[in-house]
This record gives sequence, C-alpha cells and structure tokens, in this order.
Amino acid sequence: MAELVPSPDVRAEAATWLARLHAEDRDSGDEAAFRAWLNASAEHAAAFEAVDRMWSDVGGLTDLKTDPRVDALADLRRIPVAARQPALASRRALLAGVGLLAVTGGSAMFWRSASAKVYETDVGEQKHVALDDGSQLFLDARTRVAVSFSETARVVDMQYGRANFRIVPDLKRPFIVEAAEHKIIATRCNFDVRCEDGKVQVVLIHGEADVKPASAGEGRGERLKAGERLVASNDVEKRDKPDLTHVLAWQTGYEMFDKETLNRVAEEMNRYSTTRLEVDPSAAGLKVSGMYRVGDNSAFAQSLAKLLPIAVRQSGDTLVLTADSDP
Repeated sequence: MAELVPSPDVRAEAATWLARLHAEDRDSGDEAAFRAWLNASAEHAAAFEAVDRMWSDVGGLTDLKTDPRVDALADLRRIPVAARQPALASRRALLAGVGLLAVTGGSAMFWRSASAKVYETDVGEQKHVALDDGSQLFLDARTRVAVSFSETARVVDMQYGRANFRIVPDLKRPFIVEAAEHKIIATRCNFDVRCEDGKVQVVLIHGEADVKPASAGEGRGERLKAGERLVASNDVEKRDKPDLTHVLAWQTGYEMFDKETLNRVAEEMNRYSTTRLEVDPSAAGLKVSGMYRVGDNSAFAQSLAKLLPIAVRQSGDTLVLTADSDP
C-alpha cells in the first residue's frame, strides 16, 4: 500500500496542535480536542508518523532514546495506515506524555512552534502578556500568537487577530512580528498589528519599524514612523496617517466607526460578544458612525435601532437586524 502523504493543510494543523500542547495554559479540554483530531483521520496519524523520522534527522533526543515507550513508534511504522486507528490513543499518550510532537516537512516554522509560547483570546476576551525580555503584548479579542525567543531573534508569529506591542530594545536580537506573509522588524517602539483575511495592518504609535514581505530577503522594506499606518497584502499596499483616536479605540473597550457598512460593523462587534449580530441583506449597506462600547451587543443593537431605519429581532443568542418596513 502506498504511503499516505499528509496535505500541507494537515501538516499546518499538526503544527498548530504542537504549539497548543506546549502552551503554558494547556488544559484537559485542549487534550480532549487533540485526541478527537488525532482519531478523526488516518491522514492525521500519517502526519505524526514522521515524528521518529524527524528525531532521526536531528540525531535523536537523549531523554527519549532511553524511554521504552518510544518502541511504540517503531511498532506503528510496521502497521499499514488503514489498520492504525486502534493504536492512535496509545500513540497520543506517548506524544503528549513526553511533550514532544513533530510533523513532516522539515520546516523551521514547525520546529520553532515546538518551543513557542502560545497566547490566545476568545470572543470578548482581552489579555495583557509580559514577555521574558520585558516587552509587553496586549491581545484583542479573538487573537492568537506564538512567541519564540532565541539567541539571535525574538519572533512573534501572529496567526490572526489584533495586538499592541511595546518593545524593549535588544541590540543582539531584533523583535520580529510575522503576520499575513509580512514581517514587522522593530527595536524600541509601540505599535499595533492586525492580521485577518490575508491582510496585515500596522499602526506605529511611538518609534519606528520596518515592514516588508516575508519573501523580500535582507532589504529594509517600508520604514514606518510614529502616527503612520501601513495596510498590506500580496496585492495591495496602502500607507497613510489615520486618526489614532479612531484606530486605537479598541484598547479602551470601544470601537469607532466612520461611515462603515452595518455588515462590517456587525462583524467587528461580534468579536466581543457571544450574543451575535446578524444583518439581513436588506440592511447590510446602511452606514454607521460613532464610538460604541464593545461587549454588549444587545445595548448596541437597541442604540442602532434609534439611529437607523432598522428593526431588531432576537432568535436564540442572535440578534437579527433588518430594514424597518414601517413608514
């Protein structure tokens, strides 16, 4: 039978699980979810099949060589993929028990994830994080980052969301934020980064930082100074000087909108509340302006109903906003 080769997406999922299982705040819920993922597909098992090969590639790990449970890896290699499902639970116990997981591909990103500290927030949650070097992060709701420090660099892989960075200088180790195929390289500064839908937004509050595509090599890239914003994706790059009161309102528990469509506004407010806003197509194009406190979508919807020609209808945990048909 031909060997099952995991897809890049599955390898990426495995890398995400690897980082999550090494996070300081890992809990039993994470482990249960990981077991479910591992048992869901033979392709998932094949991704972790490469663990022993990765160990061999780097010369093995001393503490694992002496662990008799590692024999289970060799046993698993001799079992056809289709027959491996019953063995997944014991293999999961081995992998999570020794605290070392790996995936195929040999990517440096995967190895960095193994030692990274992962921080994340859920809907409506914000979090302050003090890093080992004294730098500080402030994570907005629905954000996930992996922080990896070495002797030569301090790297934050921003997978999604928004965060504020207050960087302490280190002449030997630049501070690098990787987001949406771009790198933000900073020394002493304060800046916001938002990463979503393949696009990165960088707002410099104090200091300077360079922003460049991840594939750009050693070139300096775009130098941003205090008060400037760069929005970039693979296809578009825009630089301006926004109203900082507007773009930094999220740090004080508010969102400010300037003629934003109701559909976009609802997406933003849903980051902060489990009571979701759903906009009917009849009202999606209505424009919203003003500053609003986040976290209470019920109060927000009632406020909008006084300002816009909309009706609010509750369906379970969802508030449906429709165009008001009354004259």
